[in-house]
Amino acid sequence: MDISTAPSADKDSVHHDTHAQPPMFIQKQHWRYQTMKRSELETDKDVFDLSKHQDFTEEQKRVWMSTGCIPASRVEAACKAYNQNQPLLKPGKDVPFFEHRDFPGLRVIPSLLPPETQVLFTSCLMHRDLADPGHKINLQADYDISYPSRNNTSATSHRFDTSFFMRDRAGTDDLLLPKLPEKEKPLNNEQFLHSKLRWLTLGEQYDWPTRSYAKHTTPFPEDLSMLVTGIFPHIRPESGVVLIYGSKDFMPVHRDVSEQCQRALASFSVGCDGIFILARGEDEGEGDTAPRTVAIRVRSGDCVHLDGEARWAWHAMARTIPGTCPPHLASWPVGTPGAVYQEERAYKKWRGYMATKRINVSCRQVWG
Repeated sequence: MDISTAPSADKDSVHHDTHAQPPMFIQKQHWRYQTMKRSELETDKDVFDLSKHQDFTEEQKRVWMSTGCIPASRVEAACKAYNQNQPLLKPGKDVPFFEHRDFPGLRVIPSLLPPETQVLFTSCLMHRDLADPGHKINLQADYDISYPSRNNTSATSHRFDTSFFMRDRAGTDDLLLPKLPEKEKPLNNEQFLHSKLRWLTLGEQYDWPTRSYAKHTTPFPEDLSMLVTGIFPHIRPESGVVLIYGSKDFMPVHRDVSEQCQRALASFSVGCDGIFILARGEDEGEGDTAPRTVAIRVRSGDCVHLDGEARWAWHAMARTIPGTCPPHLASWPVGTPGAVYQEERAYKKWRGYMATKRINVSCRQVWG
């Protein structure tokens, strides 16, 4: 089966309260994984790592079924186009995806993005897109931010000569100045990028306080759109929520119910591993409404595809797992594609930024 042929839920039958509180059973699971010791997490049989599906027991394989593949030619063509027609370093392979028996519409695609695409993906987001003031970040409401000069760089350029990472880590020339100095202190670039940066939105801007979208003219990055649609022809991305996690960060339990249409969502991960949990049912439910949760270890290059019933499910990123960033990203921004000598010198001051980070990008259609 092709993942793009999976049925979607009927939008007219979906009605959710955007301010509803999550059931207690998934809250407890969220707290459990947040507080679990690393040694216990590594051996917890309830955490599924789909990159090791070949080692699953027969019962686990009945729960997590391999239901199809994304053709190597499609992945290779999409990644090549994303990298402006640069070929992949290694020939691609068909990429299997797995669906959970009890969670229709939840599909996990391990190792979807090859290493060089992950590096470029990270560089586009953290150099180019973060430096575009048209994309909202969590600090804009409280700080006046001096953005780098754009140098006539196009929105699809892979020449990353506009970047916060070209600045000194502890320099005082480009401080983020609080709009209410009596409540907040100025931030240097180290504090901004390492400690305070939490999210970035691409395209249609999600308003976190109202949990809604309002139409804006900020375009979704064209090259990222081509990558997503090249792999998933049924998704027309209009908004991307980019979440930047440190070693102790997490995303609380929530549902994505603000979009005005029912379409599949593709969620890409780069950097350190994370524990993603998803739930269905009710606290006191029975039968079809009985409480169920699933915990998934997502790795750099993995994609979680949500459609149908799973598209509206309660979910959370319970934790990030430090020390799990793959070698091809661990030194980033050192290794940024196309960096010239001056840029390489600046990036060395930030060496290892991604070694403690994970980035998750959820690409979705907002409007019908």
